[in-house]
Amino acid sequence: MGSQEYKIKVEYGVAAVVLLVGLFFIYQAFTIETSRESVGPRTLPMMLAISLVIGGLWLGLRAFLGKTGDLKAGYGFLESDVKRIFLIVACGVLFVTTFWAFGYFLAVVVTLIAMLLTFGVRNWIAMILGAVILALIFQWVFMGVMLLNDPKGAIVDMRPYTNWITGAK
Repeated sequence: MGSQEYKIKVEYGVAAVVLLVGLFFIYQAFTIETSRESVGPRTLPMMLAISLVIGGLWLGLRAFLGKTGDLKAGYGFLESDVKRIFLIVACGVLFVTTFWAFGYFLAVVVTLIAMLLTFGVRNWIAMILGAVILALIFQWVFMGVMLLNDPKGAIVDMRPYTNWITGAK
């Protein structure tokens, strides 16, 4: 396989991931309640999700047309740590799965700990404490200040335990 052909395959992979993430976020944006304002609570998440879909389609089109540019040293996976790349992708899958099952707060905690493990951090007290503090801050900013939708988990609804962070009743 030539270097340009390799780059095109990597670009297809990136395009597919970006497109799938955008589609997932569109699905999640449709779970946000609407209001009568012309710009409501669903507007920004939907704009970001649609931008991801458009970006994924654009990357795919560029790869299809062979307009990916020159291959630079260190590009792609040839010189990469494949195990770490797999673990990072697995962390994304873990986030989506945990988000679906238990909601946002627990997804942030679990995924941050998994990411820290992926990059070699082994101080369990710092990992757990850091993950919980970050999840508290994110929960407060996104659900409390920005009033974004906090969907319940399909398996366990954690909102009764996290509503105090946002001031929700």
